[in-house]
Amino acid sequence: MANYIDVETFDIEKFGDSIAKAAREAVKWERRKLEWILEEKKKQQSEDKKEAA
Repeated sequence: MANYIDVETFDIEKFGDSIAKAAREAVKWERRKLEWILEEKKKQQSEDKKEAA
């Protein structure tokens, strides 16, 4: 299957902007997921310290 682009109507800047926006959004969510993991790890460590005491 070939994908053809209509060169007359294709807006490369709009396409590039949409890719950049999607990438920024993906990075934002990956960063947030890492923050959640670190929060859970800290929570687990504090609970482990309380149990040890």
